[in-house]
Amino acid sequence: MEHRTTNDRISIVVPVYNTEAYLKACVESLLSQTHPDLELIFVDDGSTDGSFAVLDAYAKTDARVRVIRQTNAGASAARNAGIDAATGDYIGFVDSDDWVEPSYCEALLRAFSDHPEIGVSVCNRRIHGHPNGRELGAAAGANRVLSPKEAAFYAVSIGKSFEGYLWNKLFRASIFRDDPALRLDPSLAICEDLLLCVEIFASGQSAYFDPAPLYHYRYRESGALRTLDDRRMTEFAARERIEAIAETLGADVLHAAELSHLKSALNLLAAAKETHNKPLAAAMRRRIDERKKALLKAPDVPIPEKVKLLIRRAAPVLSLRIFNRFA
Repeated sequence: MEHRTTNDRISIVVPVYNTEAYLKACVESLLSQTHPDLELIFVDDGSTDGSFAVLDAYAKTDARVRVIRQTNAGASAARNAGIDAATGDYIGFVDSDDWVEPSYCEALLRAFSDHPEIGVSVCNRRIHGHPNGRELGAAAGANRVLSPKEAAFYAVSIGKSFEGYLWNKLFRASIFRDDPALRLDPSLAICEDLLLCVEIFASGQSAYFDPAPLYHYRYRESGALRTLDDRRMTEFAARERIEAIAETLGADVLHAAELSHLKSALNLLAAAKETHNKPLAAAMRRRIDERKKALLKAPDVPIPEKVKLLIRRAAPVLSLRIFNRFA
């Protein structure tokens, strides 16, 4: 008998930190969802602007809105608090400066009715404000059930498919309730969501990918990925853990994870050279050179990717500009 999900509750977790300027658009998009049974959990992570006041006003007028207030501990700790507080049958995530289509929850939930074997439902995203004009995400693997290995592959592969974000996915709540270890690592500021996704897929969860761009991602220069502080460097600790898991899933998943690792290091090398940060540039060159030989020899890594790696290593700043322009 087909499992109907129409009346199932969805909990959406939204970490909030000083996003007052964008918060109303985010909240309104969630309150406009076509799926009726929603629990919207906003975790204010010690905001110092008017974010909490905005959330508090919504909570007083709409029973679907719950607000948790905590001392600033980072987005991972905020998401974990939301996961632990969620009462829904499914748990999703939205960033507080983004917004979603009215059918976002309903469409993601429908995949579970159509494919009861999956643990994760995924949608595409549209990117707004990217300096290179990128908009629609890639859709490889769409419209079919992906095995845990395939889902992990697409999660770790930059630019190929849905990638390892939390915000374009809906998870069975039992995934988190059955294994309390499946949580975000608060010590990581970058790729903590990718690490969790890979852990979930490696635990045996399959996925379905809807290519419709139901999630709207706002590109902001102030984001953690575009900073060069100590938090930015936690990415590589996360990527090394991801590679250790990927290795258990197969050479193709491992090489995809390693290639993404190298691309990120090359991006950081270019940023370090542009800002004349010699210690950082030297550290990235060492990281790249230690890892590139294995990938250049790997038969499953496409030749164009190998050529691109060599070009980017030789001329990191110029090649990044060229590749971004024609991506």
